Amino acid sequence: MTDYRNRLEKLQGIMEKKDLDLLVYGGSPDFQYLTGTTVEWRKHRDLNYPADSLFVPKEGEPIIMAGMGNTDKIEESWIEERYTLGMFEDMRPKVKKILEDLDHPETIGVGEYTWGSLVLAVANYSKGAIFKSAEGLLDPIRMIKDMDEIRKLRRVAKLTDAVMGKVIDELDEESTMRSSSLKIEHLGKGLGASDVSFPATAGFCKSGSEPEGVFNYKKEQTLEPGTSIAFDVGFVLDGYCSDWGRSVYYGEPEEHIEKAYPALMTAVVETSDAIGDEVQKVDQVFDHIEKVCEREGYKDQLLERLPNRMVGHQIGVEVHEDPWLKPDEEQELLDGMVFCVEPKLWHKGEYYLRVEDMILIKNGKAESLTKFDRELFQL
Repeated sequence: MTDYRNRLEKLQGIMEKKDLDLLVYGGSPDFQYLTGTTVEWRKHRDLNYPADSLFVPKEGEPIIMAGMGNTDKIEESWIEERYTLGMFEDMRPKVKKILEDLDHPETIGVGEYTWGSLVLAVANYSKGAIFKSAEGLLDPIRMIKDMDEIRKLRRVAKLTDAVMGKVIDELDEESTMRSSSLKIEHLGKGLGASDVSFPATAGFCKSGSEPEGVFNYKKEQTLEPGTSIAFDVGFVLDGYCSDWGRSVYYGEPEEHIEKAYPALMTAVVETSDAIGDEVQKVDQVFDHIEKVCEREGYKDQLLERLPNRMVGHQIGVEVHEDPWLKPDEEQELLDGMVFCVEPKLWHKGEYYLRVEDMILIKNGKAESLTKFDRELFQL
């Protein structure tokens, strides 16, 4: 059972330190995280409602409001004080009432995904108030996943492994990048995913071709032997995201390609194993991956694709959450963090390979939530 009140109390503690009297969130990742509702925020903005919002005072209980199409969804929330609007109903009288009940806060933070019309309504009834950005304010709280979040992330990781097993088993010379991407989405939703967390990639790179981008097939071009296939896939299940990567090779690879993928996989596995020992902070993840790739003879191919040395990100309600795994981020790796490690090797005109695992920090060590076959490469 999710402890939403604990999340609220932590946020109100931050508000006290930041001298914020009120936070206003539109339908957003933070809205979902705080309310537990399924109000859609990932896409279809034209079907959403400016009134979908959450008002969080520095002290006391939050207030939730929803436009006509989401009135039933806020019934899912633990929050007791609720305002709903009918079709084409003006939200301003209800915003005025909320602010009056909150005794006209003087310092107001505005979160991400908040509609301009809502902000203007709040400003209109908050004369003299100081407005500040509240973007990222919840990030330190959202960074550490609770047990319910970890359970959901395990489920979506397991679903992703299952989908990709089916997709890879069915690759043949009729497959195209487009058909493979569509199959990924179709199978994921068939197994229970509510959506993809980003458009799926099944990228084909023909060995021995003229160097172009990382993928050198047209979207409808059928698969030929001598091709590396890099997958970047994510789903949404129970409001939480996955982000998954593997590579396979269709046909018989040359020796330098055959050795490249195990080298990349070894870098991921050894780096995960080093968490809690050699690797204790975010900015040490890439360094360890680079060290292993250099030992295996593939450092240049790693840096060809990752010259900025950014090798992953946190994951949760959103597919990309802070902190990112980059050189200037000194955040310690803490229990409850779940992040994606996603190094790539690129040899122009020969192959593009990627591995991506969802990693949970538990008892100071790493546990991979994605468990897809690490040996499979040649098809």
